Amino acid sequence: MRRTITNEIWEQIKTAYASGLGLREIARNTGIPEGTALARAKREGWTQQIQNAKTLVKHEDSALAVTPAEAVAMSMQQRGERHRERIAGVSERGVDHIETMDGLEILNSVDEIEKLDKGLRAGRSGWITIHCPAGSR
Repeated sequence: MRRTITNEIWEQIKTAYASGLGLREIARNTGIPEGTALARAKREGWTQQIQNAKTLVKHEDSALAVTPAEAVAMSMQQRGERHRERIAGVSERGVDHIETMDGLEILNSVDEIEKLDKGLRAGRSGWITIHCPAGSR
């Protein structure tokens, strides 16, 4: 004879399943056919509901370790450090290049840079040619 399983029993089974017990084991222990328990769980999406609940709990447990303001401050500090490293590298390469030049070459380069700077500040457009000694590029 077919028996009716109450909603209260189904909630207890669902709770036991959510706690980590297997559906087949729960079904055997409660005297419900395994297929009935498996079909009900699939039809009602118990696995997905439990997974969503666990994910939600993980997100709540892992509350913000830092505040948004602290995160911004850390990001800005990291950016500053990266920028300082890049500028240091550019400066080092520039010094290495200048050390290979003689005095007159350095002065001529400074004059060219000043002309370039004045032209750019005055808003001149077009191509600007910078003369570099052979092999210095």
